[in-house]
Amino acid sequence: MQRIVALSWSLLLVLNGVAQKRRQPIMLDDIHYYVSNRDSANRFFIQHFGARPMAQQPTNPLQFIDFLLIRPGQSTINISGRGPFPGMRVRDPKRWNRTVVEPSADLPPMYGMDWLAFCTKDLQAAIRQLKANGVIFISENFKLPAEVDVPAAMIWGPDYNRIVIVERKQDSGITPYGIDHIHYMVENLEANIQFFKDVYAGKLLWRKGEVAVMHVGKHKFVLSTPEGMGRQRSQVVRRHPDLFRYGVDHLGFMYKDIRPAFEYAKAKGYHFALEPTRMQYYDQPTVYTFAITATPDGMQMEMYQEDGRLGPRTEYLNAKQ
Repeated sequence: MQRIVALSWSLLLVLNGVAQKRRQPIMLDDIHYYVSNRDSANRFFIQHFGARPMAQQPTNPLQFIDFLLIRPGQSTINISGRGPFPGMRVRDPKRWNRTVVEPSADLPPMYGMDWLAFCTKDLQAAIRQLKANGVIFISENFKLPAEVDVPAAMIWGPDYNRIVIVERKQDSGITPYGIDHIHYMVENLEANIQFFKDVYAGKLLWRKGEVAVMHVGKHKFVLSTPEGMGRQRSQVVRRHPDLFRYGVDHLGFMYKDIRPAFEYAKAKGYHFALEPTRMQYYDQPTVYTFAITATPDGMQMEMYQEDGRLGPRTEYLNAKQ
């Protein structure tokens, strides 16, 4: 009897492991910025961080998005203007009927993605180069919430969005910069940790007080409450459905098949603004199938699968670059 129970338990663990693997994303594949000037934003990442434009699938490519790769094997930074976009049907008529908040250095921080961090081997050399190129620094001695002793700096990116540069002397990447981590400012740390566990099969690596570090989609996520960043809650604003701010609008996680992850998250009670749907562009099918949800703080998050691709982008837009 004990042997039967042991075998049954082992089988259950195997089945749970298979189910867990099926709902894991291949990777975080899309860090999507909505910007006021698409050409200027592209130049920023190309000139200062060595980004390279990436090609799309030849079938019905999306003309309103640029895909930029900082380091092979990682997520792309996707750049587009604010919609509506020609060729795209709007599911929600109110989607683009929002009051635009003009970019400014004086805007308060907002819950959701707070900054994108890049790593480099020599921070001081990076600071000198970026200054020579006219980049504006917020802080040359920035304190990371999870690694206060690691050298870091913070600059203004496109539309006064924060970008952090972190020194990693052990970095073995083949490009001068790579994506180091993504920082989320969260109102409720527990709810957001659980969200990334349930919806994107994230793993909690470390937690101390009001700061947590997770591994989600082969990228590092740092989650902090305002207190974890030494801020007052009154200094941080909630995302408002009637207001539009330029910056990272959403993250997209790529799957071989989004159904297992979608069904698991929905069974857990998470709401999806869009259930798995084949994306249409100029009334023709694209290679993408999407599902859309949101973090507990209301930031849009996407699951998607792309016909013909099961890993990071490798096709450069211009192979001669």
